[in-house]
Amino acid sequence: MRNGFVYVAAAVAILLSARGVQAQSPVYSFEDAGIDGFFGLGAAVLQEPTIGVTHGDSSLKYAAGNDGFVGARTETVIPANLNDPPGVSHVLFDMTIVDAYAGTFADIGITVFGHDLNPIGGTSFGNQVQFADTQSIAALGVGTHTDLRLDLDFSQGPYRFGESFNDIFGSGPNDLSVATAFQFYISKNTQVPVTVYIDNVRLVVPEPATLSLLGLAVVGLGVIARRKR
Repeated sequence: MRNGFVYVAAAVAILLSARGVQAQSPVYSFEDAGIDGFFGLGAAVLQEPTIGVTHGDSSLKYAAGNDGFVGARTETVIPANLNDPPGVSHVLFDMTIVDAYAGTFADIGITVFGHDLNPIGGTSFGNQVQFADTQSIAALGVGTHTDLRLDLDFSQGPYRFGESFNDIFGSGPNDLSVATAFQFYISKNTQVPVTVYIDNVRLVVPEPATLSLLGLAVVGLGVIARRKR
């Protein structure tokens, strides 16, 4: 009985530690090289050296005008994170809001674009995978907000509804083979502008060690089950 308790405690500890072991790569920090290829789709984006800086010396100023849906997009993608599933589970970023939003809703989210290199289907650029998880700018209020999290676990289309990043991007015959662009989008009230400053964007990928720890936990639980029988 005592040994069983020890195995359970160890397995739980392994699971908890594995949950927190992740690689956080600061892939977009908007430093001396510029704004990492970001450009505005209905929005103005530029490097900001003084406001909203949480990593390095500059941030991305993202000014959304009167349109209801605008984007800040880059075609600079990081192959080690975006093109090597099991890849990205979620995105962490810091965001500064200087002026309170005057509308009723303004949400920021993630879209990943990709194309298929399957020789049978040919290549098709522009497949959009917009993920459902968003962060409310209006609810956050004025100030600097760090480690904001957007999960890439549920696509709301227009390509492949209800799937995760890792379901959609991979080596399967119907998967998108290559991620070609990464975008922050803002969905908001029309005619109500909003400006945010984004910095320290990290694409979070489970470490291989995490999978090993989870395997050890499963083995430990299996031993307990056999001893009970």
